[in-house]
Amino acid sequence: MVHFILQTVIFLALGAMVYLLAAALPRVGESEENGPGETSRFMAYIERADEVFQGFWEKSLRRVRVWLLRLDNLITKRLGRFRKEIPKEGKLPLMENEETVDKEENSH
Repeated sequence: MVHFILQTVIFLALGAMVYLLAAALPRVGESEENGPGETSRFMAYIERADEVFQGFWEKSLRRVRVWLLRLDNLITKRLGRFRKEIPKEGKLPLMENEETVDKEENSH
């Protein structure tokens, strides 16, 4: 299972590199095949894929943010319960023993 996950991560990284390379292609060099203002079919597909990817990425990040905020609220509630469950400390047990010993000595 670990090998499958590692292979998936590697291929996703490779896909991301290919995507970034395709997005950077127009900056590498201008081709004289198309006139000014015209784009090739390939670039039109890349631009459309880029728009779809950006929309998907934005939605995904918003959902992750909502889940993180929910997790933060859950953790905050749990910490609040711990604070309520902890008994408030009064006097130290050693101090109580000394006072009772002093009272017993005075009474004898």
